[in-house]
Amino acid sequence: LCLDVYLPTSAEMHPALLCLHGGAWLRGSKGQYKSWGPWLAERGYAVVAVVYRQSSQVSPVWPGVWEDVCRALDWLVANACSLSVDPTRLGTIGDSVGGHMAAMLTLDATTAKRIRAMVGVYGIYDLPDWWRVTQAPKRTDDPVKRLMGKSYPEAKADYENFSPLHRLQNLPGGPTAAYLIIHGDQDTIVHHNQSDRLIGALRDKNVQVEAMLIPGSGHHWFTLADDNPARKRVDEEPNATVAPVLLRFLEHVL
Repeated sequence: LCLDVYLPTSAEMHPALLCLHGGAWLRGSKGQYKSWGPWLAERGYAVVAVVYRQSSQVSPVWPGVWEDVCRALDWLVANACSLSVDPTRLGTIGDSVGGHMAAMLTLDATTAKRIRAMVGVYGIYDLPDWWRVTQAPKRTDDPVKRLMGKSYPEAKADYENFSPLHRLQNLPGGPTAAYLIIHGDQDTIVHHNQSDRLIGALRDKNVQVEAMLIPGSGHHWFTLADDNPARKRVDEEPNATVAPVLLRFLEHVL
């Protein structure tokens, strides 16, 4: 597995962001952060865009996909010195299923101590709920079952353990990371109630969380891909509106 690394040019120690792309655990690539990576590096953030295994009809990737994300974090920590990265100032950004796994990084006992900030964009935070709403006829590719290898009734404990909302609700206290949760109000692929419920649960635990609902926006727009015109550069809307909010959040918490 490989990583795309975008580094600031100055020699000082920098905060770093682990970036996780979307694609229903079925598709997508680290190259989707090719617009955000240079933009953030120019503003003093090292960016590491992650590759992880993807599922197929015959090969579910849980728990391997989670192991890949954790190994990417371990790689970043192990190589922090050579990258001029301050390992005490790490954050994560994820869109769609990348948001799901970015949230998991802040909630899992083995990784949460490393992550100070999480930005989630149209993320999936309630895995059992997204399994239910992506059943036929709405979708025919059954992305969550292809991730997990079994349906929710067949693997209830595994689904809930890999679900950020369930993991959060079962924590005795709150996570230590700060959160910026962003969603479009016209998203028909991942409804914004996924973000709404995570935000509510974080606030119930007195966790620092900022919410940003983007009027008129759907899915895909946060990252860039040449074969999908719905995906946008940082300087295109709605990213042009999101970018200064995201930057202020990172400056405050990292």
